[in-house]
Amino acid sequence: MNPQKKKTPASKQDCPHCEHLAVEMQKFKELAGRAQADLQNAKDRLQKEAADMRKYALEGMLLELLPTIDNFQRAFAHLPEDLQDHDWVKGVAAMEQEFMGRVHGMGLTKIEALGEPVDPEKHEVLQTGPGEEGIVIEVFEDGYMLNGKVLRPAKVKVGSGMQQ
Repeated sequence: MNPQKKKTPASKQDCPHCEHLAVEMQKFKELAGRAQADLQNAKDRLQKEAADMRKYALEGMLLELLPTIDNFQRAFAHLPEDLQDHDWVKGVAAMEQEFMGRVHGMGLTKIEALGEPVDPEKHEVLQTGPGEEGIVIEVFEDGYMLNGKVLRPAKVKVGSGMQQ
């Protein structure tokens, strides 16, 4: 038996479909390249979104805990002098410090406001009064940030520039 040999065209001119196929192949290569780039962009975007979700997942919980932090601070600010050395009070203070250390480890930081220039991003001005203009002269309620994002602005009193 003599197997038949396939004829292969010598050039594109010999095969009318070859040029069309080459064009189609180039289109598919470009399409595959774009699809691969789109896939990589989607992966990158999903990784960033997942990182952001992890970073701010605690936001809601910490917002719920801020009143508890405020209550601890108020309680210690108004602690009678005769109780300051009491062992029970020292124990509660140690628990509060441990609690604050843990939330700080999660990314919560207090906004330092007293004596600072007013910043509308970080301070909610409730009052003005005698003092250096534009400088926070009193803090009514501390503000907090979570990983650099303002969670709650500090409620403050700002100097009006007038002296008493």
